[in-house]
This record gives sequence, C-alpha cells and structure tokens, in this order.
Amino acid sequence: MRGKLVEQDPHDEPASVLLEKIKAEKRKMIKEKEIKKSKPLPPITDEEKPFDIPDSWEWVRLGNIAKRITDGTHNPPPNSHEGKQVISAINIKKGKIDFSLSNRFVSEDQFLKEDKRTNIRKGDVLLTIVGSLGNAAVVDTDKLFTAQRSVAVISSNILSKFLYYVLISAMFKTQIFANAKGTTQKGIYLSKLINLKLPLPPLAEQNRIVDKIDNLFIY
Repeated sequence: MRGKLVEQDPHDEPASVLLEKIKAEKRKMIKEKEIKKSKPLPPITDEEKPFDIPDSWEWVRLGNIAKRITDGTHNPPPNSHEGKQVISAINIKKGKIDFSLSNRFVSEDQFLKEDKRTNIRKGDVLLTIVGSLGNAAVVDTDKLFTAQRSVAVISSNILSKFLYYVLISAMFKTQIFANAKGTTQKGIYLSKLINLKLPLPPLAEQNRIVDKIDNLFIY
C-alpha cells in the first residue's frame, strides 16, 4: 500500500479528484437525508504520515472515503431461531462471512428495525471491532442479515476489495490495536475508527492493485 506494487499511470485521474467526487456525493446524500451530516475530520499532518506515497495518491481518514460507518446492535434482541440472521465477529474468518458459525436470528419485524441501523448490502465491507479485532470481509451476497456490536459496517465510495486489503494490512491493524480500549475484551469505538489513516490511490490504480494481490494469492 505504498505505491510500489504496481506501476503508476500518469493518465490516471488522481486521488484528489476522486476525493472531491466523494465529497460531492456525500453532500448530495446529506441533502436528500440519506445520511446525517457529521463533523469535519481533522487534516492529516506530515507527522502522522507513516511513509511516503506517490504524488497521485492522498492520505485520508477512513471517514473521508466512507458514505456510512456504523456498527451492529448493542442490545441484541432475543433469538427468534428463524427469520433473518444476526452475525458477530465470530462469523468473519479468512476474508469471508461464514454464516454457519452462529445460529442467532431475528424476526422479520425486528430485522426491519435493526436494518435501519446496519443496512448491510452487497459491496459493503465488514470489520471486526470487538474481541477479535481487525478481521474483514466484503459482502458478496444479496442475502439480508444484520449484525451485533462487534462488527462495523463500512459503505464506501472506493473499490470494496481495495478497502478490504487496506483494512487487513499491518499498517491499518497497528492503528486499530493502538486505539482499542478495554480490559477483558478489547474494542475500538467508531469515533476512533473513522479517524484512522489510509493511503488512497487513484481508482484505476486501486483496480490494478487488487488484481495484482488477487493473482499473488492464487499463485
């Protein structure tokens, strides 16, 4: 994630332009009351940047590139044993969502209430934020489900698979553990999560990076 995995293309639209498009879309969503307006995040100082990145990249905070970041219910309703599934951190393993690892369900009516908060949809990225920290998965199913507090739901304006690779990187996990609190069970609050830093390449380069990493894992 330092800009050395694939070659830069001078014809790529720089990440600064992508950021402006993201800001414009978020303003539109706020105007249409799809999301709530949030406080501006502090700029990233030179001292905060852990390494140099290409000129076409930008250092951003997670909240800068996300349309919405939320977590699952803090007060899980009783298990209805049927209806829609409720997952937790234990369901996210090795980059996948394993629905077989839990059997908690909510009724259809209760799901509608929970879904107003989590609204998990295909393309979102899930991140474990309580207990087992820093595991992630891209939602690759149209199945409707919700989550408990131990899972953060990130709906972003960048390539989901690229975001996934950033979230599981050593650079990002170091930040998660540095900001986690708790004695018996560590957790990171959303207010801390949205402030964590990541390097943002142009969208076209995000695709090339994902293709490269995918091929490395295959071979």
